[in-house]
Amino acid sequence: MSATKNVMGAPGDVGAAADRGRAQGAGNDRIVATLNELACRPDGAPWGVRELAETLGGSRSTVNRILQHLSEQGLASRDANGNYTAGPRLRVLANGLLDRHPLLGSARSIIDTLARSCDATALLALYDPSAGRCFVAMVTVAPSPVRYNLGPGTVIPLHAGAAGRAILAELGVDAVDEAALTAFTEDTVTDRAGLERLLAEDRAACYTVSVGQHFALAAGVAAPFRFGGLLGAVSVTRPRYDTTDADLLRFAPQVQDAARRLSALPPEPVNSPVLVRESNPAPVASAGGSVTTPGSEGGSAVARFERLLAALVAESAGLETTGRRLARRIGANPATAAKLLGTALECGLALRRGERAVAGPRLLYWAAALGATAGVVSVTAHIVAALAADTGETIGLAEFDSRSRHAQLTTVVPGSRPLHYGLATGVDIPLHAGAAGKAILAELPGEVLDGLALTQYTERTVRSRAELRGRSGRCPRPGVGGG
Repeated sequence: MSATKNVMGAPGDVGAAADRGRAQGAGNDRIVATLNELACRPDGAPWGVRELAETLGGSRSTVNRILQHLSEQGLASRDANGNYTAGPRLRVLANGLLDRHPLLGSARSIIDTLARSCDATALLALYDPSAGRCFVAMVTVAPSPVRYNLGPGTVIPLHAGAAGRAILAELGVDAVDEAALTAFTEDTVTDRAGLERLLAEDRAACYTVSVGQHFALAAGVAAPFRFGGLLGAVSVTRPRYDTTDADLLRFAPQVQDAARRLSALPPEPVNSPVLVRESNPAPVASAGGSVTTPGSEGGSAVARFERLLAALVAESAGLETTGRRLARRIGANPATAAKLLGTALECGLALRRGERAVAGPRLLYWAAALGATAGVVSVTAHIVAALAADTGETIGLAEFDSRSRHAQLTTVVPGSRPLHYGLATGVDIPLHAGAAGKAILAELPGEVLDGLALTQYTERTVRSRAELRGRSGRCPRPGVGGG
């Protein structure tokens, strides 16, 4: 089953008026399809506009317009050759989701412990029903000379390998298309009758054993789990030549225990810092310079889509989907907001949990594929460098550590002017004094200010908490939400 469907329209549809005349839902589908290709491109290789248009089955002008809007929101980045990759905003949201998601934000210790206890590579896989695929969401590689290593975001088959087959045992053999029953090794079972017999054995045992069915030299054990509407599996894999049947039987209870613990994780991450203060959403600046407040029909469709993604990441307990609250959160009228949420639910970017929506398997797939290694410094380095080049001034990037509740300069790009301000990385900066510190403080919950020691640095240092609160209003800026 294809990961994305052709939603771009027939080639030759080049008119902006024709694009505007299409249904809102179809426009949202095009945004999702384009982001999917940017997020899941192997090795993060850039897309040319023509190549991406051919892949999506759309016109170059349509794809180019979407990419331009995505770039305006930071969801895409354009290089000097005119090619596009996943943008810094998308990477920050992905990183935030991996940290804050109730499952992935808490599962690392379980996966690490399982890998150590079995001296094996342990992975957590999730199923994306919108695309009919299983993907690696988290992995811990055993420190052995021969390693079984599938990186996060890797798509794995449902019918071959322990993790995929454990998920398929929950779904039933009909969840796999005939065309997908590929033979990876001589031991891969590709006929439906034989596969159904294996699945029946898996269901009876409550775990799956796979030896050489996906990779010829691998042997593994997996058990399925369910968490908040997600179906997944946890598995351990070792070199086949170094693993006996007795080893696999010994690993099975440990894998099952890990699956039970994953299913029992709390609905919100433990000790997950919330850095989104409770307030009305910020005004939204449109491309033309006008400013509207969320809840009015302002900004582009991509801007509204970015705000929905940000809300799904920020609201780990779920985003309210009823009344006008959703409309205000994403900056749209209620009808448009409902259509946007409908697209997100249909394509797996969101899951409905009661009256709320939470991040879905497609969004988790993007996060896994983009990875958690992209910190603030790596995704903002080119922005800081460009600002220093444009202004000639020294530019510093300050980051807030939610655990220590301190801010620190992590990047400094010297200015080109003969006389410029000297800054150094690794230096703590106060939150109540100086532009960078106060800019960060304005985005933090009020209790952070309540706990600050308001040191007097100069005669102009503000030490009144009431006055600091009065100066902490937000400026109009594109986009709202966490990340």
